[in-house]
Amino acid sequence: MICLLWTGKLDKSPYCHLLSKVIWDKVTRELTRQFCNILGQSYESPLSMTIVVRVQGLPPVLKFMNVMVGKRNEWQTMKQLLVPVKLDREFQFHSIFVCLVSKEQATEENPPMLMSSGHLLCKQSISKVSKNGTKTFKCPYCPSDIDSRTV
Repeated sequence: MICLLWTGKLDKSPYCHLLSKVIWDKVTRELTRQFCNILGQSYESPLSMTIVVRVQGLPPVLKFMNVMVGKRNEWQTMKQLLVPVKLDREFQFHSIFVCLVSKEQATEENPPMLMSSGHLLCKQSISKVSKNGTKTFKCPYCPSDIDSRTV
């Protein structure tokens, strides 16, 4: 703000070092980083993030795979394998899932739930559509019948 007092003659002011491109590049980078942080998004490129997450997530998956090799028939019949993968805090972002049925963004109280069809709906929507878990319902994405007790 003080630079405004030196308009037109900043190069002769005690603040002339602020004209440096290196300084402005640092300021721009830091402002962008802070803005992305406030929004809960990453500053890094999606490709570099994907590579780093895969490098962090691969060891637990490989370890799980090695353990399950001896139980071949058991795990090959499962529809999905749940492997807990711990990621650094910088790779954990807020949910931006919007439920197709309720048109609301998912929250911690109303998280997205994976149905047997492989699609997602919010917990409250599944409860509503299935009459509090008492009946099966059609997946809004595809023609699959969903048993609410398996969600």
